[in-house]
Amino acid sequence: MTHPVWLSNPDELPEIAAVLHDPAASSWLKTCLCSALSRDPVDAANDAEILAHLLERRCRAILSGRHAPYVTLRVEL
Repeated sequence: MTHPVWLSNPDELPEIAAVLHDPAASSWLKTCLCSALSRDPVDAANDAEILAHLLERRCRAILSGRHAPYVTLRVEL
C-alpha cells in the first residue's frame, strides 16, 4: 500500500481538495471526506475525532494481540 507523502508529517496536511485528488489517498478516506463536507463542520469534526480515537484503540488492541483483527458487525442506522 502506498501512503501519501503528507502522512509522514501531519503538521503539514494539504487542503481537502488536494487529498481528494491524491492517487495515494485511500478511497475510504476520500469517501469520508466527501460525506463530511455535506455536514455541519463542527459535528463532522467531533465525529471524526471520536472515530480516530476508537480506531486507534482498536489498532493498539490488535497489535498487542488482545483483539481479533477483523470484526464484522451488522448495525442498523
